[in-house]
Amino acid sequence: MKKTTQWLMVAILVFGGLLKGFAQDVKGEPGKWTFIAQLTNSEKVLLVSPTNDIDNQTEVTKENGAFTFTVNLTEAQDYLIFNGSALKNNKNGFSLLVTAVPGEVLTAKGFCNDNKPSGGLTFGGTPFYQDYTKIYALRETVQNTEDAQQAISYAKAHAGSEACALLVGPVGCYDPDRLKELLALMPPKVRNGRMKGYIDSEIAEAKEYVQQKERDEKLPVGSVAPDFTLEDINGQPLSLKSLRGKYLILDFWGSWCGWCIKGFPDMKKYYQKYKDKLEILGMDCNDTKVKWKRAVEEHMLPWKHVYVPKGSDIYDDYRISGFPTKVIISPEGKVVNTVIGEDPMFYDMLDKLFK
Repeated sequence: MKKTTQWLMVAILVFGGLLKGFAQDVKGEPGKWTFIAQLTNSEKVLLVSPTNDIDNQTEVTKENGAFTFTVNLTEAQDYLIFNGSALKNNKNGFSLLVTAVPGEVLTAKGFCNDNKPSGGLTFGGTPFYQDYTKIYALRETVQNTEDAQQAISYAKAHAGSEACALLVGPVGCYDPDRLKELLALMPPKVRNGRMKGYIDSEIAEAKEYVQQKERDEKLPVGSVAPDFTLEDINGQPLSLKSLRGKYLILDFWGSWCGWCIKGFPDMKKYYQKYKDKLEILGMDCNDTKVKWKRAVEEHMLPWKHVYVPKGSDIYDDYRISGFPTKVIISPEGKVVNTVIGEDPMFYDMLDKLFK
């Protein structure tokens, strides 16, 4: 999210009385948001970062069987929660995109794996989050009009719930007409209440996403992928033509991009699954070289990497309008498809391509 909020993240001890009331009877503090995670995973440390400042990560250590941290907050915004060491070795890695709301407490309990909280993680907390498990599942799965209608049906059945504000972004990105319907369902106390700033920001970003998507022209399927030569991770020149012979994925990403990082576990799985048939070339964008190399090392990305300088013609040549963007290129150097955003459809394409 683009909202700017001054914040302070601090790890605090979990007291026995708080754990006894883990799923209920939790109380929030004005101007603060608290997250309590009681996970059965073996991790001892979680990383937390606001999505508008992904490099600003705080480590939270497991104490008395749970992770607890509090953030000073003036308005709702999104955060990423990682188990960093698991991401590094690609085993039981996960990252959660959650919404922090001032004065509320979000709890999470169970086993979290592969970005699929509904497969073993239950949310709860203060009243705002009482149905967050369902909201989270809806939010993560809205990819088309049918999914958006499911979100609308939920909002109709929960008229007056502030938590419906969390559906504005995904519904707006995939079905602008359904967004109007969703907003019409919100009573003034929700639309103009404490979630107003969050809702307005989500509307603006969804509108920008749709407009960009409409005006962007993807590289024509079957056209020859524009050639380039860039500096690789070892400081050596690497050309696109030198990689012909296998299918190639150009992954345009950056260390600052939360959705790019969230997609790494699936990227690693598919790289291992098809590495005899494809190569991945990480195209780092809008980074310093230091941040680029640090991110490659931190997330243990096993494929090839090059650095795209700011102002490079490559951004225009490949119609880059958002991150991540993945361009699939045939062994002959022709464009097969382009996928913008972290979209499950990309992996379906690979399965169909190599079946």
